[in-house]
Amino acid sequence: MRRLLAAVFCVAAVLAACDDDSTPPPASPPPHTETYPDAGTRPDAGTQEPWACQRSTTVHNAPLSLLTGLQLEMSRATSPRQRTEAIDRFVAQVEAQGGRPLVSDAQAGRPRVAFFVRGEAGRDTFIAGDFNGWSATATPLVQVRDTDLYVAEVEVPRTGPQPYKLVKGGEFVADPGARHVAWDNLNRYDVGQFNSLVYPGLQDAAKGRLTAWYGVPATALGDARDVFVYTPAAYDGPECPALPVMYLHDGNESLTRESFAEAADSHYAARPRDAAVLVFIALPDQAVRLAQYTFPPARAPEWPTPRGDDYLAFIRDDLMPRVEAAWRVKTGPRETGIAGASLGGLMSVYAGFQMPETFGFVGTQSGTLFWPHDGEVDRDDGNAMVVRAGQEPVVPVRFYVDHGSPVAGCTRDGEEGGDDCQSNLQFVEALRGRGYSVAHWNEPGAEHDWFFWKRRLPKLLCSFRNADPAVCGL
Repeated sequence: MRRLLAAVFCVAAVLAACDDDSTPPPASPPPHTETYPDAGTRPDAGTQEPWACQRSTTVHNAPLSLLTGLQLEMSRATSPRQRTEAIDRFVAQVEAQGGRPLVSDAQAGRPRVAFFVRGEAGRDTFIAGDFNGWSATATPLVQVRDTDLYVAEVEVPRTGPQPYKLVKGGEFVADPGARHVAWDNLNRYDVGQFNSLVYPGLQDAAKGRLTAWYGVPATALGDARDVFVYTPAAYDGPECPALPVMYLHDGNESLTRESFAEAADSHYAARPRDAAVLVFIALPDQAVRLAQYTFPPARAPEWPTPRGDDYLAFIRDDLMPRVEAAWRVKTGPRETGIAGASLGGLMSVYAGFQMPETFGFVGTQSGTLFWPHDGEVDRDDGNAMVVRAGQEPVVPVRFYVDHGSPVAGCTRDGEEGGDDCQSNLQFVEALRGRGYSVAHWNEPGAEHDWFFWKRRLPKLLCSFRNADPAVCGL
């Protein structure tokens, strides 16, 4: 029996330290503390101990003891089916208890970490991070004999969050089984990448953190996309606050082109009372952006069929219930916002008019508010959102609108450096003419670019939490 256990798990260069971790797993929270899946405690859980919501307590990956349990099950398995079932249970336990990688208890003498990948994705795959100088070949995942499990165990010092990536075919990618991530600080001028974190609880406590949900299904769209949930520093504080929540489009680019998380950190450090949970919704593929961020009618046969209504149905019916079940967020339209830039701004405005019972705040940055059009700016386009603002019954929604304009002043959408200023100004005028609460900011000389949207993001975040534009310098 012992020889079988050794043959299964003590693979050369993989589990060099195959001795059991004698330190017991950390104690569970008291029975009266009902925890959320992704950290913290429920708002109705009663008075909490000071540690209940602190990052060092609630933010962690799955314990290494799960691997010890798998070792024991595998030693008892007498058939391939039993081995497969044992690995199935192991993978489910890892997901339920914090995700990959597996880490030893903080009190253990040696900071052991086990990385693993299941299936063909694990073949010829390596782990790279600060602990091995980001080497693409130094730390291989090795197949556990007679299984589809690939494992590497290394010592990783608890000197910080310890970012890492998987490496396959020379390509560095985030670990899809890791829940806690941080931008890798490389602006690829396209959809960027994240590092996965070994010790997420050791991130800077004065800043927010990102939790990744990979492959969130969208029922109405028939696809899936990644979602990144930003929780500000206040979320992990001893007060265990429930916070308002805002949903943002282009969720990958806004975090990896010009870090919106960094801008949020700066704003919430200056104005902690504005803190909110931000849900960044990525697209499954940039090719579907035009379809999913627009609404009927399609103004030319060659354009994709607009699917904005299905996209909003995904947010309302699939994503929001999941967010509300996993995080301490306030509910109802007064505490719920939606925002985006360019076409994302257009879709946010559309959401406000279509779903005022869901979204009570709309933020648009350089919104494509001349939509729909026939392919030529300012010709037979109708400026659909301007028309709705000026002619349809008023809905209980607050708006934040920002954009750039030529330094000399805005004349029309199509001029160089215009940043769609004409239709945005028309939209603001239509809103104010109907008595809407509107916060507006025009930045002369600003371009249609993530750099400027990040710079103006604090004004949007402030407006979400404050109905008086003067409070936000507007």
